[in-house]
Amino acid sequence: MKYLLSFSLICALAFGCQPKVLSGTALQDKLIQTMQDYLPKTLAKDVTFKIKEVAFYPDADKKLYNCNFTITMFRNGKDTTGLVVATISNDFKTVHRLQ
Repeated sequence: MKYLLSFSLICALAFGCQPKVLSGTALQDKLIQTMQDYLPKTLAKDVTFKIKEVAFYPDADKKLYNCNFTITMFRNGKDTTGLVVATISNDFKTVHRLQ
């Protein structure tokens, strides 16, 4: 009985600690949130921005997402809409801006 309980506890921990795989709108929201955290580190202090949308596809071989963000930027009372191309790792910790 003691071994069965120990085995059950170990299995519960092993299967319960697996990272949740995101898909659909949850994945899209996480990619947008990751870019919102990244952009302020790279832009000038007086620039504000709003991410309108993201188009992405996963690259399973490289374990990352290739993303195209449509962004509206505001500075000194002027605004512009542009495209930011970036890759984001599957764990959402590394962002590499390409454009």
